[in-house]
Amino acid sequence: MNGSRSALRRRQVARRRLTSIAYTESGRVADSADQGLLIAAEHAELMHALQQLPRRQREVLTLRYWGRLSEKELAEAMGISVGTVKSTASRALDTLEKLMGDHR
Repeated sequence: MNGSRSALRRRQVARRRLTSIAYTESGRVADSADQGLLIAAEHAELMHALQQLPRRQREVLTLRYWGRLSEKELAEAMGISVGTVKSTASRALDTLEKLMGDHR
């Protein structure tokens, strides 16, 4: 039970981080030069990790967080079920978490 809770917490952190980077890159201005450099470094690390994902996982995350599509819109656009979108996104975030943890 504790292991499951820990995994869910880590996944939530990864999602928040991925979302915050996506929103910052889409137009929100950084508060300081230092913060801008940190965001750029995190963005480069994230892009490197995304490139290592299988194509479908990369597409789901890109459309979901950068394209801001809902799960339903994503499923229709990709021709897959909503359940597949959810499971693919979950697996992709887990993999990203592991990949980005390895780079730290």
